[in-house]
Amino acid sequence: MVNVLRLAINDLKNILRDKFLVYAAIAMPLFVIIISRIILHWIAPTIKDTIPLASNYAMIFMLFVTMIPLVYGFIVAFLILDERDEHLLTVLRVMPISRNSYLVYRMLFLSLFSFIVMLLFPPLSGLLENTEFSYISYIPIALLFTLLTPFSALMVSSFATNKVQAFAIFKISGTIFLIPLFIFLITDNLKYIFAPIPNFWAFIALKELITSGTNDFLHLGIGFLYSITLIAVLFYIFNKKY
Repeated sequence: MVNVLRLAINDLKNILRDKFLVYAAIAMPLFVIIISRIILHWIAPTIKDTIPLASNYAMIFMLFVTMIPLVYGFIVAFLILDERDEHLLTVLRVMPISRNSYLVYRMLFLSLFSFIVMLLFPPLSGLLENTEFSYISYIPIALLFTLLTPFSALMVSSFATNKVQAFAIFKISGTIFLIPLFIFLITDNLKYIFAPIPNFWAFIALKELITSGTNDFLHLGIGFLYSITLIAVLFYIFNKKY
């Protein structure tokens, strides 16, 4: 417990030393909330007749709840890349805390921040005020979205050899993770072509919650199983490579 506390304090120091990470971890969530309010009260009412999708607040909400865990995954990946460059991962082999325990901690630490922001975002954004949205039913969906944090962190740290490559992978993956938003435009089973994308299942469950106010436990269950499996595979790949 003492070791974990020391690691947490060290992580906070590392984040606070880097202005970019401070912006990503603290300013970004506030920025997303402000942008949501601007869209809701000024932009959408002005252009909704010209661009109907501008008033599709559920779609905009899903866009933002995808960005939040990805940003925290980005921070985790950069912390791991720094530690890998400093050979800390090698040193951990002879430290009291095991390498696996350290990596699990690293994933959970900022995933907790991601989950908290995910819970705060719906009421603060105001984007779902006129829907069937149920806050209690949203909690497991927020948890499923939060799994994007360890998934994206492990994906980048497993395949990027430097920070330039990390940026490139995040840009590409960020675009891919937004593709399932097309479920708003596809009404039949053709939408399942997006099933390999991890957050597709969270999108389906959230869309159902917004529409009917109930949880789609089938898609939620598949989403959790699929995401956890992918995280386990990436965890194995990372350990094998480093």
